[in-house]
Amino acid sequence: MRDKIIKSAEKRFSKDGYRRVTMDEIASDLGISKKTLYKYFDGKESIAIAVIAKIHLHIVSFLEEFNRDIPDPLERFEQVTLAASRKMSEIGNLFLDDIKRDLPALWQEVERFREKKILHHIGGILEEGKRLGKVRADIDTGIASLVYLGAIKTVMQPDTIKKVGFSIDDAFENIRAIFLKGVMT
Repeated sequence: MRDKIIKSAEKRFSKDGYRRVTMDEIASDLGISKKTLYKYFDGKESIAIAVIAKIHLHIVSFLEEFNRDIPDPLERFEQVTLAASRKMSEIGNLFLDDIKRDLPALWQEVERFREKKILHHIGGILEEGKRLGKVRADIDTGIASLVYLGAIKTVMQPDTIKKVGFSIDDAFENIRAIFLKGVMT
């Protein structure tokens, strides 16, 4: 039941954001009582935390899958950014914007996760690309990873996306294209 609640809440949060969703709506979507919902979660915030944890697990899963199944590092980088873009689009900007505003500790966890995963995986991909002659030898992969992370942290902010008016997919695509053109041989 816990997984069903998380899945249902993720759909609801993606559509309506965090602020507008009520525990009554989540329970109703599942055809259960609010009392049953509270057996598994002590409130909407704990459900949001579980939704973010599920999203992070999904991202780790596809990172591991791509590392195992895609031998070319630049192709892997493209697939990772495409998969991340799709997942972020599914989540929706409204949910992320609400999390950033209403649950700052959870937003900090999102940022820490991004930083840890981006620096680790992008750095590894760039190092591998260098060894294979696909990434410029004069590029410091640590600095390049930080540049990519900086672009993600700056552009992939809910308020930035809303203010500028581009989609999450457009943002990821442009960051990916600009970054790859700068590091490729």
